[in-house]
Amino acid sequence: MKQINEVNNIQKLLRRQKAYMKGILVMQEKLFDVQSQISELMVKEAKKEKKKERKPSDMLSSKDVCSMFEFSHSTLYRMRMYDGFPYVKVEGRRSVMFNKKDVIEFMAKHKKQGL
Repeated sequence: MKQINEVNNIQKLLRRQKAYMKGILVMQEKLFDVQSQISELMVKEAKKEKKKERKPSDMLSSKDVCSMFEFSHSTLYRMRMYDGFPYVKVEGRRSVMFNKKDVIEFMAKHKKQGL
């Protein structure tokens, strides 16, 4: 009788161990899934950051020029049309670009004249 109880206790312990092992495997799988998702998100964020990083360029957008000299887009447009503000029409783009050197020279020249 004593041996039967011991065998039953051992069988119960083995079943419990087996259940725990299954639980551990499930948790490991979930952990692996979470780690994979984190890796994917990190890669996506790294790609976004690369896109956001702008290389220094000699060309400026109208937004850059407006923020640089603190005037509106309509003022920039009027300056382009009537005051000879230097700009470059880039093929394949709807908007115009501005050569940084030319813009700075134009503003320095016209600042002296009081434009």
